[in-house]
Amino acid sequence: MATPPTPPVPTEPSQKAQSSPVFVAVINELNVNIDQLNKRRLLIERIEADLTARYGCQNRLITYLLRFGHSRTLMHTGDIPHIESLLNSLSGAEQINVLLHSPGGDGTVIEKMVEMCRAHLVGTNKKLRVIVPNIAKSAATLFALGADEIMMGYCSELGPIDPQVPTSVSGTTQWVSAFAFVEARDKLMKQITTAAKKKEPTVGLLQQLAGLNIPFTDEMENQIEFAKKTASTLLSKYMLKPKFPNAARRNRKAREIAGKLLSKHLFPSHGHYIDGSTAKQLGLVVELLDKDAALWKLIWDFYIRCEIQMNLMGANPGMIKTKLFEAGNGVSLITQDSP
Repeated sequence: MATPPTPPVPTEPSQKAQSSPVFVAVINELNVNIDQLNKRRLLIERIEADLTARYGCQNRLITYLLRFGHSRTLMHTGDIPHIESLLNSLSGAEQINVLLHSPGGDGTVIEKMVEMCRAHLVGTNKKLRVIVPNIAKSAATLFALGADEIMMGYCSELGPIDPQVPTSVSGTTQWVSAFAFVEARDKLMKQITTAAKKKEPTVGLLQQLAGLNIPFTDEMENQIEFAKKTASTLLSKYMLKPKFPNAARRNRKAREIAGKLLSKHLFPSHGHYIDGSTAKQLGLVVELLDKDAALWKLIWDFYIRCEIQMNLMGANPGMIKTKLFEAGNGVSLITQDSP
């Protein structure tokens, strides 16, 4: 048998580069990214078609997905331009669906994000819907309260809305509930009052109180009140309006729900798991999808592909992907940060 001829060794610089393993690897990486983008786009179209048929009006979907476990991957004002880019790419949407996966973030931008989404609704059946495929905690839960309804599956979860503040413990940053500072002050004040009534020494207690940063604690109280006000305002303005046409009754119900979502008695931990059934019991408007429902399977398939995209190597190997903003017409924006 004749020996096949040895292929010529490339001498042209461009040919050498294109035959190198690195070049081939990069091309394959690009192919994977493009292939997955196209598959996610098709899934968005299928989800939109299902939602349109389900509700009898034009439905569009945008994705707001954040990486968990990264110190700077939080909802904040820097996300506004990306969200606006997604919203501007939509046309003729009576109902906008935000697929939200987030650990939370800056609660002060939530009302603005909600109003931005609503400003792009058209027609007579306007509705903003938040779809939670997995987790929407803290400020993300606050965002969901600004929707007309929340769509959840059997493994979806919301969380309490008590503000969290970063504190340094033995050189390590930990997030602590604002309630911890307020409760510490109130506990000391109560002990001092009780001791004074019993004519017991209060010097030690007063020294502990003096050691607290009172202005900071007062600010924590303001942050808690802000969370309660934002939650009750959004609920009263949108989600609860159809069920409670009377404004006074609606406002009371909104404050009641907000209070429960801030309650340390109901939810001692900020990471407390609030599933769809519990959310409904709290008074939220939730549509629960069965785990075998065709729509849920489409949503889960899309969400998993988003998570895979976030873990594919990006153009800069020294960076990691932190946020994914995506719509069905090919708009796909990814932010990166250092590990």
